Parts: sequence; structure tokens; C-alpha cells
Amino acid sequence: MHYSHTTLPTTPTDQIPFIHQWSGEGKPRGVLVIAHGMGEHALRYAPLAQALVDAGFVVWANDHRGHGKTVQSQSQLGDYGQAGWAGLVDDQLAVIALARKTYPNLPVLLMGHSMGSFVVQHVLTKASDQIDGAALSGSTAVDVMAQFASDPSVDTFALMNEAFAPTRTDFDWLSRDAAEVDKYVADPLCGFTVTDASSADLMAAGVAFSTSEATAKIRKDLPLYIFSGDKDPVGLNGELVTLLANRYREAGVSDVALTLYPEGRHEVFNETNRAEVVADFVNWAEQQLPEAK
Repeated sequence: MHYSHTTLPTTPTDQIPFIHQWSGEGKPRGVLVIAHGMGEHALRYAPLAQALVDAGFVVWANDHRGHGKTVQSQSQLGDYGQAGWAGLVDDQLAVIALARKTYPNLPVLLMGHSMGSFVVQHVLTKASDQIDGAALSGSTAVDVMAQFASDPSVDTFALMNEAFAPTRTDFDWLSRDAAEVDKYVADPLCGFTVTDASSADLMAAGVAFSTSEATAKIRKDLPLYIFSGDKDPVGLNGELVTLLANRYREAGVSDVALTLYPEGRHEVFNETNRAEVVADFVNWAEQQLPEAK
């Protein structure tokens, strides 16, 4: 199917995310909003967007504060700005609200990868009634991760890469596909971490939105799909991903699906088995459409 890529007008916040839209020629069946990860940008999800457009979705993907098209210079990369993590989450809520306004009769699904999955986790505790399904890729229990991140003497990313020694690059932990890793390394809008202040703000929020009191606010009938590689160090090789899924189940969420891909690393959409990962995700998204119910 032919598909087109456009950018949407900004919404009236002080630093609105730069929103990419992918759409096809026919009448759309649903909207899929993507929240990208740390140290990357929304355009990296173009191949996934094409698969979703082929399935009848309109796809929106916004650049978070300090990422992609929201920055004017390299020095701004990784800086959430004065509003911090709360501003970034508010941006995501604004994107969801705009999607619902633009397509009032279509279901809106939300998928976040890595840091973007933390955005989704936070959104779930604030506005689960505004979406029709959510998916978490390369995620983790953020409160547990915060315990590791609190030690300034530990280089978290170097530690994650050590698991794959002998390593070829600093980012072997992302994927078994060397070509995909090389594309990431060569991209000037990839490969950075967030500032210390932004990281501290994220981790503090992660502890708060991971509590049982927070997860209890998620509506019980919201479909959740959690997927990761079982060698992803962010999720402690599946351990913290399983913990996360069980927390949602214990909170009473009735439809929590969990998939751990054998030998998969952090970026499962860019892994050697990405065709399988994309097909599984598109299938899950299609199952959330009204005609599939």
C-alpha cells in the first residue's frame, strides 16, 4: 500500500513535540501513537509505521523534549527543559487528545519503547480512559531501575553492554543485527543520554507511578501488551518485564499479554527477528479494533 509521511502543526504548549504522521489512501481503522525511547527519535519508527498503515492505521509519533526535531542544537539533546519529566508526559497527553479530536470515531492505541514505555506507564496512571489499548516495548520496573541509577559511580549503559562482551560497539546491547546498530551509531540524533537533572526527574516520577496506589488508577478493562527480548539488560533479561506484567495483573487489569523473545536484545523492532516482532504487534493492534471484538 502507498503511504505518506507528513508533520502536523504544533499544539499550543511551550515546547510541543514534533509530530510525524504516516497514513494511507483508504479510510483508517484506528490511530496508533508511538512514544520513542531515550537517545533516539520518532523517525526511526518509519518501518513499523508502514506495516501499521498497511493494516489500516494512521500512525503518529512525536519527538520528546530534548530529542529529535524539538532541539535547535546538539547541546539541547537529552534535556527535558524547565518543565522536566512532567512536561514531557503532558506533551504525550496533548498528542493523545489531539489524535482523539482529529479522529473522534476511531480507537486510539498507544505504544512506547524504553523511555517511551515509561511515558506510557505514567500516562496509564493519569488517563487510561483516553486510550483504547497500550503496549510497552523494551520496558522495565522503573522503581527497581532507579535503585541502580542512583549510584553515580556506575555507568549504566557500559554495564549493560558488558553483558555482550566481546563487543564491537558501545551499543551492541541494542540488537544482534550489526547493520541496525551501525545505523544507530551513525545517526547524529541518537546515542546520547539525558542530563543528570532530567534523569533524576524521570526516576523520581518512576518510583511514584510504580506504586500500587498509582497502578490501581488504571481502568481494569484496558488491553495491555508487554513485549521484550529475554536478553534485554533494561528488563534484566525478562525478570523486571515479568515483574511489571504481574504488577498490572495484581492491580486488576484483566487483559495483560506478555511476550519475551528468545535471545532478543533491547530494540526488538530492530532485531534479527523483527518481522516476527512487527507481525505480532500489528496483530495485537488489529485485535483492539471494534470489528475484532
